[in-house]
This record gives sequence, structure tokens and C-alpha cells, in this order.
Amino acid sequence: MALLFCSISLLSVAGGLRDTYRDVPPESVGNYFLMQNMLIGSMLALVYTNDIFTAFVFIEIVTIAVCSLVAAKPGGVTLGHTMTYLIISLVSSCLVLLSIALLYSVSGHLLMPNILEVVRNLAANGEYTMPLFVLIGLMTAGLAIKCALFPFHGWLPGIYTSATTSVSAVLAGIVGKCYLLLLIKFEYRVFGPEVMGLLRISHILLVLGVVAIVYGAWKAIRQSNIKRMLSYSSISQVGLAFAAAGLNTEAGMAAACFNIASHATGKAMLFTAAGGLAAVSGHRNDYNSLRGAARRDPLAGAAFIIGALSMIGFPFFPGFAAKLYIAIASLETPFAILVIPPVVVISMLLAAIYFVPAITCIFVKPESPGPENPERIPMPFMYRASLIAFIAITFYLGLFSQQVLSVIEQGLAVLG
Repeated sequence: MALLFCSISLLSVAGGLRDTYRDVPPESVGNYFLMQNMLIGSMLALVYTNDIFTAFVFIEIVTIAVCSLVAAKPGGVTLGHTMTYLIISLVSSCLVLLSIALLYSVSGHLLMPNILEVVRNLAANGEYTMPLFVLIGLMTAGLAIKCALFPFHGWLPGIYTSATTSVSAVLAGIVGKCYLLLLIKFEYRVFGPEVMGLLRISHILLVLGVVAIVYGAWKAIRQSNIKRMLSYSSISQVGLAFAAAGLNTEAGMAAACFNIASHATGKAMLFTAAGGLAAVSGHRNDYNSLRGAARRDPLAGAAFIIGALSMIGFPFFPGFAAKLYIAIASLETPFAILVIPPVVVISMLLAAIYFVPAITCIFVKPESPGPENPERIPMPFMYRASLIAFIAITFYLGLFSQQVLSVIEQGLAVLG
């Protein structure tokens, strides 16, 4: 996961350099790249930390870095969305901090393995059942808000749409995923899957994940702005990962982690490609302005359609493997076997419905080039290289998904 986060961050920043120098004032560029480094460093700390309070500290640093990066693009709309994200993030941080305080008062420890031993003993003896339910619920709710899980998703479309291209790609690709990965770590190393199942917290995640899959896809269908469509698509894809985690089985957790890798790569590539398509369309993101954009930037068009096919779930793409693994994992759970496979199929159909109009409009021949729609604009080398690398990683994850899943299973065995 650390390698994945570093790779996606590098490619997203490199792919969006053109828009970064366009959108960020020259005097703020240095601070912008400093915040990008702070962001990836903080996410790596969340991957590696074994201390719950250290995790909270770096959660806050991630929040500060995200707000700085989004607000680096001047404008009242951007600032408004940044403040919305900050306020909602502060609420979620309060929930996480309160959970840590309760957990410390119950266990007397801050290190994850020590807490896990105490929590398992308390659950086995039937002690502190209600406090455990409350503190695990607070932690889960706090991290779910930061992941934009339904119904805590309200902040996501605005901030993804208003940020510059590289920030949108990083946010959609890995920022939400680091919180989900932290939640999986907490489930394995702090609370234990047995306690999560005993207190029915995992069942709540499963239900919210299933609702998010359908709701996010339905909202994406109604959009005519390519970045807003991708934003609501992210809500649906996050729902898939939470539904897999809510199965509370080893297979479900492995499928959730593979979904993280698949969606991180695909969505960061889609936002980077969307930025390129907008750049050759007068820097507009509505479907009408994007007509024929793929003809003016063929590489971005190819990357977008590859990312879309993965999100839809075409065979030999990582999105298909992720959905397949989630459906297979649900076969171990009596209730989920009746819900997850049909919902996965429905999500694939809905994804096709909202991606097809976007693909059609970027490939259809425009009525006339016009002054703001030149036939071709020279593409920067870093932009082209990042899209090619995204495409290569996508095909690798799709063609060698079983090997990647095997590595994930080994990692989860170490966590356990």
C-alpha cells in the first residue's frame, strides 16, 4: 500500500503539472509542492503506524495538507468547498479523538497489539459491551466521514470538482483510501474481527456500503459535468470497498484491499485524463464543451476509456477482478450472498450507463473547432509519461490480479 500511494501520488502530481502552474499563483507554487510532500508523508505514516494517537496526529496533518492544496487554486467557490471540507473533517476528527480517549480509558494502552489483547478479553468476559460498541462506532463513523461513505458524502463532489487536476487525482485516488486502510488496520489490530462481528459494527458497514454503491451510481448518471460524474462514481466505488470490509471475513478484507488498489489507480488516471481533455476544450468540464476532446488529445481519450472500462468492470481489467473477488467473498456469508452479487451486477450496469455518455461525447466529432477548441495542443512530456504509466499499472493489476491478491492476503495475515 505504501508503494501504491507513492506511485499514485507521483503520477498524479506529474500528470497535473500543466494545470498546477496554470491554476496556482506563482508565489504559492513552492508551498503547494511542500503540502504535496506533507500529504504523502502523512499517509505513509498512517500505513505504518502502530500507535492510535500517532494515527490521529497524522490524520490531522492529512486534513491540513488537503485543505491547503485545494485552497491553492484561488476563487470563492474553491474556498467555500475547502471550508466545508474542513468543518466536516473537524467533526469526524472529534469523533476519532473521543473514541481514542474512551479506548485509552478502557484499555490503558495506545499501542495497537496491547489494545487488541485487552479488547478481546473484555469482549470474551462480556465486560464493557456498551462502551466498546460506542467507541468502535465513533471510530468507524469518524473514518467513514473522511472516506465519504454514504450518508457522509456531501463534501466530496464540490471539493473534487473545484480543485486543480493533480489535487483531484490525489484526493480521488489515495486520500480517502488511506482512511479506509486505517479502518481495516484498526479492525485487525485494535478491535479484532470477532468483536466487530459481535457488536454488529461490520453489519452496519455492509448495509451502508450497499446503499452507497447504488446511490453514488444513480447520482453519477444525472451529471453532465465530467468531474462531478467521476466524483459521484467515487462514492459508489467506496461503497464497494466498505461492503467488502463489512463482510468481516479474510476474503472480504482482501477483496476490499484489492478494490483500494484498483480504484486508486483507475480514478487517479481518470481525473488526470479529464484534466487533459478539459485543457483542449477551453478548460471546461461540461459534456457539451468536451465534444471531440479525445480527437484533440488521443492519449487522454485512451486513458479515459481504459479507466472507464475498469470502473465498469470489463474482463481483464482490475475493476472486474475487484468486483469478482467481492462477489466470491460474499459466498461465505449467508445474508450477503443474497445481496452482494446482485448489487455488484447492478453497479456494473449503472457504471456503464454513466460512463457511456462521457465516452461518447469526448469521441464524437465537434460541429466546428472554434477558437477555444484548437485541433491539437502540444502535450507536456510529464503528462504523457504519467498517463502511459497509469495505463501500464492498470493492465498489470488486471492481468496479474491473482498475484496481487496473494500479496494482499499475506499482508493481512501479518496484520492478524
